[in-house]
Order: sequence, then C-alpha cells, then structure tokens
Amino acid sequence: MSISLYRKYRPQDFQSVVGQNAAVEILRNSISKSSVGHAYLFSGPRGCGKTSAARIFAKALNCLEPVNLEPCGKCKNCLATTAGENLDVIEIDGASNNTVDEIRELKTHVSLAPFNSKYKIYIIDEVHMLSISAFNALLKTLEEPPDYVIFILATTEPQKVPVTIRSRCQHIPFHRISTEDIFERLSYVCKSENINANAEALWEISRQADGALRDALSILEQVAASSESSSAITIETVENALGAGSRHAFEKWLQVSREDFAKSYTVLKAIFDSGTSPVRIFEEIFVSIRNLWLVRKYPQIIYSLGLSDSEEEFLKEECLHWEIKRLHEMLRATVKILAQARSGVRGDVLLGLFALEIDPDNAKFTPKIPEPIHASRMQAPVSMPIQPQLPVSKPKPKPEIIPNIPNIPNDNALKNECLRIARENNFMIFCGLFHAEFYTRDGNLFVRFADDYTFRTLQLSNNPAKIHAMLHGKASSGEVLLEHSGEFFTCPNFTTQPQPVKTQPLIKPAPEIITQTSPEPFRTPNSKPQTAFEKFLSDLQRLPVENEIILRRKTTPDEISEQDHEQDPEQYQEQDNEDND
Repeated sequence: MSISLYRKYRPQDFQSVVGQNAAVEILRNSISKSSVGHAYLFSGPRGCGKTSAARIFAKALNCLEPVNLEPCGKCKNCLATTAGENLDVIEIDGASNNTVDEIRELKTHVSLAPFNSKYKIYIIDEVHMLSISAFNALLKTLEEPPDYVIFILATTEPQKVPVTIRSRCQHIPFHRISTEDIFERLSYVCKSENINANAEALWEISRQADGALRDALSILEQVAASSESSSAITIETVENALGAGSRHAFEKWLQVSREDFAKSYTVLKAIFDSGTSPVRIFEEIFVSIRNLWLVRKYPQIIYSLGLSDSEEEFLKEECLHWEIKRLHEMLRATVKILAQARSGVRGDVLLGLFALEIDPDNAKFTPKIPEPIHASRMQAPVSMPIQPQLPVSKPKPKPEIIPNIPNIPNDNALKNECLRIARENNFMIFCGLFHAEFYTRDGNLFVRFADDYTFRTLQLSNNPAKIHAMLHGKASSGEVLLEHSGEFFTCPNFTTQPQPVKTQPLIKPAPEIITQTSPEPFRTPNSKPQTAFEKFLSDLQRLPVENEIILRRKTTPDEISEQDHEQDPEQYQEQDNEDND
C-alpha cells in the first residue's frame, strides 16, 4: 500500500517546516539556551504543522547526536520517534481520550522515569476536546510535573481551552501558510514524484487548500490520480476533479459581465450546476472583484496579493475597463448574497438574487415617478353619517417629488455663506445644514441632504420657517427648498404675530425683572451684533411659556441697603461674619 503524499512529505526537521518561521525560531532558541519549558500550547488552523513541529521538537530534545539544533534522524531515538515506537514520546488523541478516567491513568504514568531518553514527552492533540473534569484532573500535573516531563498541547480552537490551562503553558501560535509557500512546496513534491503539472494548476490547488499544506497535498494526490499518466495536470483537470469555480473561471465571468450581462448569467449558472458549494463560489467572486478593485485603485498593490504571473497580467488589463463605483456595488452585493448562502438558501435562488443585485439596469438606482391614479381604479364613495365639523389646523406641507432634476454640484462659496448665517441665528439648524450641499437653480436656493433623517428632522416644528427667514434673500431671491433622493420640501414663509401677555402684580419687588411680551424676530447679519446676555434673553423668549419670565440676580453683601439691615439685623450680621471668615 502506498503512503499518502502528506505523510510521505511530512517534515522531519525544523528546516523542512513550511511557513512557520516564528514558531520554529522560538523552539530552536529554547533548545540552544537550555530554557525548555515544562508545557507548551501549539494553536493554529488545520494542516499548518502543529503536530509535526511537536514531533520534531521531541526528537530534537531526545536526539543522541543533534546537528545544529536539528535532530539527526539516524539515532535510535529519532528513528523510534519517527516510526511512533518511542516509549518516551506518548501521543494522545484528545478527541477520543477525553474522559477524566483516561487523564487519571495518564497521571499514574507521569511519575515514571523515561526509559531510554532524557525527557518523557506527552503530545496531546485536539486538547480542546477534553471534558471539564479531564482538564481539572490535568491541571495540577500540568502545573508542577517532574523535571523530565514535558507536555505539548495542540489545538485548532485555543479559545475553548480553559484559561487555567493556557496560563500554565507557553502559547506558540501557528498561522495559515501563504499561497506562495504552498505553491513552492507543491512544486518540490511534483518534481520529486515526477508529476507533470502546470503552474496555473498548482496555483489553483494552493488557493483551494486555504492555508493548509496537508489539504494541498491531498488535493494534488487526488488530481494526479484523476488525470492520465501521460498528460500534464492543467487547470481543467483541477476543475474536473474538484468542480468548477477556479480563479480562471471567475476571470472569464468578469470579462463577459462587462460585455454581455445575459451571457455572464449563463457562465455563472454553469459554475453552480457543476455542484460547487455556493459559499465557496461567492467567496471566490468576492476575492476576484476585490483584487480587481484594489488594482484599479492602487496599481502597485498587485505585487502583494500573492498571484501568479498570468493573474497579474489579467488584472492589469481588465481593471482599465471597470469603474470603481461599479466595483463597489458588486462587492456590496456579493457580501449580501454570501450571508444568505451561509444560511442555506438554494443555489438557484441565490443566483437569481445575485443577478438582480448586480444588474446594471437595476431600477433601485433610478428615481421612481409615482404612477397616476385613473378614474376607473377609484372606488365609489361610501355614505357615512354626518359628523360635526371640528376646527382643524393648517396641514403641514409635504415633500413633493420633482422628477428630472439635474445633479448640480455643490457651491462651496454659497454653502459657507449659508452656514455663517445659520450659525449666527440658530445653532441647531446650523448643525443640520453642516453636511448638506447648496446650489441655486432658477433663482431658488436648494439644500441637498445625503441622509433621510436630517431631511425629515428639519421639517419638524417651525424649523422650515426659521430656515426661510435666515436664508431667503441672503443667498437667493427665490424660494428655499430642501432636497433628498428626488424629494423636495419648500420652506414656507410664516410670520409670527406677537401675542399680548397679561401681567400680574409682583408680591415682592426684585432687583431686575425681564417680562416676555413677544418673540423676538430673527436677527439678520446686517443688524447690530448681540451681546452674550442679549442672545441668552433671545433664547429664553422662545420658550413656550404664557406668563412672565423673571430673572433674579443674587444680591451681594455690599449691595444690601440699610433698610434691609434694620428689618433683620441679626440675619445679615451673621452673614457678614461668615463672609469675613
């Protein structure tokens, strides 16, 4: 029986470990400085070399003739560890040996001295699968093992390992292996195994592995078995073995999308019909569009994307035919459909939704004109009993929809002038107008809002009248209109009549009394500037009160009259003593 490629080419020394330079450097330095810890936690995604690094570390610690901190691979300890027959290197599968009884049995053997090696090393793979009771049983032994015992815990989900366990270990993270490193390793394996494979096929296998070298070797073995011995492995061979959905297929889809949208739907449907996972399809679509957007906006970033030479040439040529705004829309649509794909929606439904989202003629990007109601569609009135007529207030003007308004750019000078006027008169309205755009058309002043919330808020209460009073005649002689997404609101010109206020005699005179008689009209920039106290009084007069507003200033001891001293001399004498103190 032949050995699988991932087993045959498993690294046997630190130099052969691919893409984990930081972790390997830590392990080598701990050996060279004789500062080996009693417990290690190796964490990282699947197939990145955690268990292989643990075996190499065990061989390096027990090797009888190490060479430059590397295991020799020839002594009896190295050969026994490689074959899995070393009694002093115990590997335990945490997924199948996760009960407290098995951990208790492990503890009974920990105190035994090693047979033929310097260290007794326990490698517990998938340690996060242990039960809580098993972790508690391992806790004390892991904290204070004998001097000759070393624990190496490996896991793909370190967050599931209790903090009490992690705090007693040296945590060494392993990372996903880059596509370039996987490609180099696959090229070496193909050369060693006399496998004829195109570079594009190896790049596609490297991407399919998703950072796991073990998966890449398994895919290579599968593709090599599906192809004829005399023919080379091509990108078509990879698609036939794994299903459609290669990077080359999505490059073709992008080219067709900008030329013939209907044909692009057929190309994408063929990828779905091949049986490829919808999640993987939309992930590849997102990556392809993302690369195109990055190269279109930042051309120099193409050398940092980990692409083959043919893919780089494709992006350089294809990005010239796309607009950044269009790529933005397609990226947002892909993210939206990807979330639905992960929730289990059918593939044909996802394909239809995606086509609707990226359709360049999508109606949601154009303003809608309301359809007129014909007399034939109106129902006959229903007779109702006569109700007494109640006084109703004047209805508030509603936004009107004015189609075919050109998109006039913002006038910065006009905006600055309007904001200056609003800031001097009403700070709340100034905040609402701060991010708006201003322009004039047919003698009218238009204020364009990007968000609906501010557009609706400034229509409440008497805000429209204030805006009209501030901006009418200052920046434009016509009307003042608020605009958002094709809707326009005309600010009315309401004038507030002063209301008489009944005065009441005061029981006790006050040092200073301000009586509200009528609201103060808006002050224009050409009038005399107000002092801070006058602005304060103007704000108070806008409060919805019916009676007088009385301001009383606190009286100081120096301003107390002799008559007040005579009315209550003891009280003021006590106040004077406190002030002197």
